[in-house]
Amino acid sequence: MIHTFHHLGIITHNLAGAVAQYERLGFVFTPLSFPEFPLVPGGTPELVGVANRHMIFRNGYVEMLGVVDPARWSSISVAQRGPYDIDRPLRRYEGLHVMHFGTEDLNEVRVRMVRDGLNPSPIRPFRRTVELPDGSVTLMHARCLSLPPEATPEALFQIVQHETPELVLQPRFMNHPNGASRLSEAILCVEDPAEVAARYASYAGRPVERRGNLYCIELGEGRLVVLDRANLTAVLPGETASVLPCLAGFTVTADLDRTGTFLLRQRIPFLRQDGRIVVSARDACGSAVVFTP
Repeated sequence: MIHTFHHLGIITHNLAGAVAQYERLGFVFTPLSFPEFPLVPGGTPELVGVANRHMIFRNGYVEMLGVVDPARWSSISVAQRGPYDIDRPLRRYEGLHVMHFGTEDLNEVRVRMVRDGLNPSPIRPFRRTVELPDGSVTLMHARCLSLPPEATPEALFQIVQHETPELVLQPRFMNHPNGASRLSEAILCVEDPAEVAARYASYAGRPVERRGNLYCIELGEGRLVVLDRANLTAVLPGETASVLPCLAGFTVTADLDRTGTFLLRQRIPFLRQDGRIVVSARDACGSAVVFTP
C-alpha cells in the first residue's frame, strides 16, 4: 500500500537562498506556497507562518521549507505543531529532514498499522496554496498520519495520500535543465542501520533487503537506503555525517549527459562514481544530491 515517496523536504533558515542554490543546480521550482494544518483535533487547517517551494518530479517532489512569518510561527505551541514542528530538527542541522511515504489508500494503511501495534495518529487533513497555469491560486488537499515522535527520531515522517495530485504534480514544473525526472531514493545515516531499517520497513509494510552493508526498503517507485557512518562514503563519496541520525541525501533519476553539461556550465563541483553524479551536501544546502541514470 506504500508505493512511493510522497515527498522529501529540506528545512532551511534562508528559504530564498536555498532555492537560488538549487536553481543553480538545475532544478525548477513552483511559486511560493503556504501550508495549512489544523491546530486542534478536528479543526480547520490554518496558516502557520511557514512557506515552501517545490521541485516536482513524475512520482513526487522535494520541498524547500522555512519560516516566513516568525511572529505567527512562534505563537503556535510545539504541541499544536505536532509532526510539522521544524524548529527541533533545524536546531540539529540545516538540510534534509522531511520524509513522507505515499499511498493511494491511507485508510487501509492505518488499519494495517493499528493491527501491527504501531500506534498511528488519526488521519488529518492538510492543504496548501497552489498556483494554476492561468496564474490563479487554489488549494491542494491531502490526508496524512504520523507516528509518535519517539518512533521516528530520524526524520519528520508521515504517510500521505494525495487528494488532488493533478494540482501538485503539474507537468510544467518537471522540465529540469539538469535532466532530472524522478525522485528515486533517500539515504538515511544512523548508528544502528539494521534496527532503523526494520522499523521503517514495518511502517511501509515492506521487507528489508540486505545489500552488503546497506539496508534497502523498496517502496515500488522509490527506495530508502539505511546505512551507518562507516559506510556513508561508499554511497556519498567525501561526505561525513557530523550529526546522527540524519537524512544525508537524495537521489533523482536523470539524463546524465544533460546533468554533467549543466553542472559544468554552472561551475558546480561534482564527482562521478559508479555511473552516477554526486553533488556534495556542501554545495546543496546540507543534503547531498545524487543523479543516477
